[in-house]
Amino acid sequence: MECRLKELLDGRPITWLANKSGVHRNTIASYLKGTAPQLDKAYSIAAALNKSVYDIWPPN
Repeated sequence: MECRLKELLDGRPITWLANKSGVHRNTIASYLKGTAPQLDKAYSIAAALNKSVYDIWPPN
């Protein structure tokens, strides 16, 4: 699964996103390594970045 999360973080630390989204930093780190996100967490991360879930994890 493709993940554009690292690109969208734009140099901000994972802890910034964790605090803003409410998703644990270790969970976000696993998504950066390619783990598929749980739907609720994907929506929380997308909202924190003001993006669509499809902007972060584009469909194949």
